[in-house]
Amino acid sequence: MLKKFILAVTSGLLLTGCFAESLTLVSSGAGVSQGRMVQSSLSSAASYGIKKTTGKFPLEHVIKQEKQRIAKKTSQFEKKIIENTRTIKNKIEVSKAKSLPIIKENVENQTVKLNRNLLKIKTFAVEKFKHKPRFSYKAK
Repeated sequence: MLKKFILAVTSGLLLTGCFAESLTLVSSGAGVSQGRMVQSSLSSAASYGIKKTTGKFPLEHVIKQEKQRIAKKTSQFEKKIIENTRTIKNKIEVSKAKSLPIIKENVENQTVKLNRNLLKIKTFAVEKFKHKPRFSYKAK
């Protein structure tokens, strides 16, 4: 009794993935038990007929169409992203073209003001000293 129980538990753990293939054949049998024998047999026959003519089951056709639909959506999304980046780059270039001369002019104005202030400081130092400085800093 104990051996049978241990055998059942270990086989259940080791063979958990083996029943998936056998359940594909049971699907038509499940409909038969519920009183839909004609529908189950026709759907199985139709799916095998489609498989024979096209080489794929009907579910594979549905999966292929869904993959194509998703691929189409992603390509449209990528196109929108590329278009948006192009418009953003164009806007940046236009703003650079407009703002660069203004910035350059401001920098030139600032340098002119700075030069004037430096000249004022230089002339102020020469004019305000009435006497010569005590020490000469010239190299001998």
